[in-house]
Amino acid sequence: MVGEKALRIVGVALAALLTAGAAENPRSAILGTVIDAQSRQPVAEVVVTASLSAQGGERIAVTQPDGRYRIPDLPPGDYALRFERELFEPYSLPLSVSEGRTLRVNVELQPTEPGEAVGLFCGGPTVDTSSSTLRFIQWREDVSRVPVSRPTKWAGAMRTSDSLAEWVPGTVDSVDGRSFSGATPFENEYLLDGLSTRDPTTGRNLLPLSQELVSDISVLTGGYMPEYGRTTGGIIDLEPVVISNELHGEVFANWAPGALEGAWRPATGPRPALSSDGALRHLGDFGGTLGGPLLKDRLWFFAGIVPALSRVEQDAGFMDQRSLQALARLTYALKHRHWTSLTVVTTPALMRGMEGAQAPRAVDSDTVMTVLAYNAMVLDGRVTLDAKASWLGHDVTRLSPVAPASVDTDRFQAKTQASYWLKALGHHALETGLELEHVVQRPSQVADITSSNLSGFVQDRWTLNDRLTLNGGLRYDAQFLDADVRGNMTHHQLSPRVGLVFDPGGNGRMKLFAHAAKYQGMVPLGLLTPDARIASRLGPTSSSEFIAGAEHELSLFAKAGVTYTRRRLDDALATIADDGAGGFLIVNPGAGPAASLPKATRTYDAVTVELGRSFWDGWQAQLRYTWSWLHGNYAGPFGTDGGRPLSQSRLLAADRPHVFKAFASKEFTLTRKLTLNAGLAYLGAAGAPREAASTRTPWVHTIDAQLSARYDTDDQHIVTLRIDAFNVLNAQTTLREETLLPLQYQTPRQLRLGVRYSF
Repeated sequence: MVGEKALRIVGVALAALLTAGAAENPRSAILGTVIDAQSRQPVAEVVVTASLSAQGGERIAVTQPDGRYRIPDLPPGDYALRFERELFEPYSLPLSVSEGRTLRVNVELQPTEPGEAVGLFCGGPTVDTSSSTLRFIQWREDVSRVPVSRPTKWAGAMRTSDSLAEWVPGTVDSVDGRSFSGATPFENEYLLDGLSTRDPTTGRNLLPLSQELVSDISVLTGGYMPEYGRTTGGIIDLEPVVISNELHGEVFANWAPGALEGAWRPATGPRPALSSDGALRHLGDFGGTLGGPLLKDRLWFFAGIVPALSRVEQDAGFMDQRSLQALARLTYALKHRHWTSLTVVTTPALMRGMEGAQAPRAVDSDTVMTVLAYNAMVLDGRVTLDAKASWLGHDVTRLSPVAPASVDTDRFQAKTQASYWLKALGHHALETGLELEHVVQRPSQVADITSSNLSGFVQDRWTLNDRLTLNGGLRYDAQFLDADVRGNMTHHQLSPRVGLVFDPGGNGRMKLFAHAAKYQGMVPLGLLTPDARIASRLGPTSSSEFIAGAEHELSLFAKAGVTYTRRRLDDALATIADDGAGGFLIVNPGAGPAASLPKATRTYDAVTVELGRSFWDGWQAQLRYTWSWLHGNYAGPFGTDGGRPLSQSRLLAADRPHVFKAFASKEFTLTRKLTLNAGLAYLGAAGAPREAASTRTPWVHTIDAQLSARYDTDDQHIVTLRIDAFNVLNAQTTLREETLLPLQYQTPRQLRLGVRYSF
């Protein structure tokens, strides 16, 4: 763990280095996905070459196992783009790249044997006519044109990738975190390189990585196939930075000074000791990344480091937070179609504050994760093998003059997956996988808690023809808990999932889809307190889901869609008094020892309409509206009520019947080297239901703005200055109430400045 002294030194360095300016303006780039024209599956190890016609220079990238590639740092000009791989026909096309423009080029490569024609889609949004999953990919190049990742004083200064999920439909922010499709924040799943980083104690993310350390973030809100793990909430999947045969790097700094913050309204009701209402003194991050080849076409590396710090005034002093994130990754091509990689991440942090006038509060934490991955393609590319193993260690210490407490957690994961493509009454993409996980938690002065998970799945994506695709499969999960005298639990679950996708035109421009699924969660170790026992035949949280919708490509650069989602809670967890042995008993409400309690219910219905325009002629825009209804008698397993259901159904706290999310940006080319970008974002949501559920808190309206300038040098270096203004109108609407007294208002207007140098 990085000690307090070291983090103070980082803080001094940050204060000395951070000046004006903020920046994350995108560079010119070509990116996309390569798939097999017959199997419709991604193709790895495709060599993508961008040749600049006028200067004769070349940039090369290699597609990842998921078929994605990215060629950054491109100067403007006319290019010849070429795709090559054994057993596939080579393909090339001319392409014109303007300053600062990111082009998305998705290609279908034709196998060497006779088959279907090669297809190409360039520049615009694609309709995935083979999937019924609600997946939203946030590319760094896309989101950097609008104000995102608003400063959050209670969560520290790190601009995490998780914050980009704010713009995904079906998400609602609450005091406990982000809710997906009505589920509590404790039910979400977080993945890094396909492996879980979820805290087994509370369900929170143990590795909320900085946006600088990943290439993109995928947010899944429904229609999960069996390959995705145990969750009844949303899924946030982070993709490590894509390798390149060109050396590239960035140095950046972002700073939100308290002197530029708007006036804030103090809450009149009871507030937490460490409240977000305090005035901001400063908040920011800085750092750098570097990546490229150590051996061309053989060995690649990426490394990045991001320190961050913040200070917020409290009634009795200050709340200070210091953190640091570092990631290193090596990727090695063992031989043709055989890859291996090693990733190491560390995220030490500390917090210092006051709990009232006399009681200091100090929390130190450190999370370290190592991932070893292997990927291979055999049998002429028809079979793909993936194997991953990881260790994640999380240590947190709460320092107190009276009773210091610490919790050490070790998590070991192993995951194997095989994919097989074949022809039989159409095309099949068969997949099967096995996952093992073992968690050991060591609370101070309490017996160890262990949890072991065994999971497996089979699934098939069956493309009958150009118009019809069936997705289906089955997932098996078993959780084995051993909590010393608290009791044991061994529970087995089956989760069937099936989806249907219909493309009326057979041309990939429109789809009608539906998906039905059963999801299983896990028992969080945070419920296993020293005075709690596990009831017999305890089942984890589970839910059922049905979604249906349509997507249509209006033009090369615009897409519209509508989706209906219904998610219903089937089983839940709660704690009740254990009359026989004293203490508490963990139960399923309405069953077994808790048969006298009402059965836990929670139902979420939502309709989302969206309209988007990708980057074209300098413009980018997105509009999403969600109508939803969230009602039931269950608010989650944690809290003073122990997760016990209410006596009758009512609107739940996360119910927001109307949510609007919109952003737009426009790029202005002033000279050949100088470009300006202006972005605007709006987030509007209906208020939360009050206790009587007959009225609501006021609507919340937030308008954010961005202005950035990018200067490109002749040697392909880029300097960007940026300013983000959050809550421009300084709205101070009530966010939370208790007994009709305001607990929290909107965060006042904040300005974030920064600078970025890319090479």
